[in-house]
Amino acid sequence: MNRAHFPHRRQATQTVAADQAYDSLAPRFDELLAENPVLAHSARVSLSLVERAMSNSQFILDIGCGTGREALELASAGKVVVACDPSTELLKVFQEKAIRRGVTERVQTFPLAASDIDRLIPRYQPHCFDGAYASFSLSYEPALDPIPEKVWQLLKPGAPFLCSLYNRICLTEILLLAPFLVPRRALRRLEGVTHLPVDRFEVVLRSSRPSTVRRLFAPRFSFEGSWGIPCIVPPNYLASIVRLAGVLRPAWEDLDVRLNSRWPFRDFGSHTGYLFRARG
Repeated sequence: MNRAHFPHRRQATQTVAADQAYDSLAPRFDELLAENPVLAHSARVSLSLVERAMSNSQFILDIGCGTGREALELASAGKVVVACDPSTELLKVFQEKAIRRGVTERVQTFPLAASDIDRLIPRYQPHCFDGAYASFSLSYEPALDPIPEKVWQLLKPGAPFLCSLYNRICLTEILLLAPFLVPRRALRRLEGVTHLPVDRFEVVLRSSRPSTVRRLFAPRFSFEGSWGIPCIVPPNYLASIVRLAGVLRPAWEDLDVRLNSRWPFRDFGSHTGYLFRARG
């Protein structure tokens, strides 16, 4: 799990870059992830997708690694992971966890945002990675347009790239909020830009339409599939509703996984995960 979108915890005071907000949150990042049932469920779904997509890859790039939940699992399975994140404090937590897991020889970290990953090329040869993923991190980028080319430059032909982006339309958000007469909250994603509370700050999160994402990647990548993450479980700031499900929650989460690759659920969840493959 990379950059999780945490619910509001404190009164936000100013809008800052995502790395500054997550630097502040880093010591409590994993704790907050575990406490929120929607974040925890989304993390499990994301990890499962990453492990499946990267099953035949050995040298892997993680874009927006956070505290390394997914990268450390891959490294523990014997894979080599180059992990990037603009938050130096999240990377410190990642490195401490890597030491405890005994996988420091199989992970290397760099303080880079997705828009800066081309800076890896002087250190690594072009088209050297045989897999890459970006879990919940690309929606923090000011512009998605340059990302496909930069990722493609680092991937071998035929290598998989898995990414998840914040959706422009979330059906569960609309269905749960509209009846309570909060249409602005229910439809705020349609504006394209959401101000997301992270600790005592706000960060800008940009929503995308699945058709737009597929079109942006099409010149350099073939499209192989997509999943809603989550699709019938609501966004994480509505976690209180999920907690009310009590003993029924596991069945709800199981149904979410069963439906997440089917239309319309794959295109209208809180996020959509996309699997692409680099063209030769």
